[in-house]
Amino acid sequence: MNTRDKILNTALALFNEQGTGAVSTNHIAAATEISPGNLYYHFRNKEDIIRALFERLFTEWDQAFQLPADRAPELADFEGLIVQNYQLIWAYRFAYREMTVLLHNDPDLQARYQAVRRRGYAGFAELIDAFAAAGVLTRPESAQEQMALTELCWLVSEQWPINLELSGRAFDAAGIQAGVALMRHIFQPYLIRRN
Repeated sequence: MNTRDKILNTALALFNEQGTGAVSTNHIAAATEISPGNLYYHFRNKEDIIRALFERLFTEWDQAFQLPADRAPELADFEGLIVQNYQLIWAYRFAYREMTVLLHNDPDLQARYQAVRRRGYAGFAELIDAFAAAGVLTRPESAQEQMALTELCWLVSEQWPINLELSGRAFDAAGIQAGVALMRHIFQPYLIRRN
């Protein structure tokens, strides 16, 4: 693994554990066992590290939400997408816990996130169409209903870690499973029953 990736992996672990406000570039360098100068060779500041972690998250989103190319998608694929979504939320939990502040403080990151989010909305519609064509889901009856479903899923996904913390519950394995169960519940009316 190269130094840049080691820095990002270390920063991700520290941010997830302590939050971005409590972690400095010196903390990241020390935990990576490199000099601050070596860290600054790869990243100008902590904001660059945060942006790079968001880019990594965006790439992992793209990889996670791919459907099989060699067959029609099945219910197991649909379930897998829900679980992968929450695995990514767990892996990048600092980003979800601090989303509003991080985006507010970095207009470039905010613009990038909004562009990726718009693309995600379009991709969500394509996923729904693919699962409907395969007989896994019924298609929402109108464009408005599909947009409402899309917004509801994004809202639940983006806000789930915050909801757990505000409720006094831990964002741990049980919290992840609760989020997965909630997302399944949202889709329950659209699932096509098979005998």
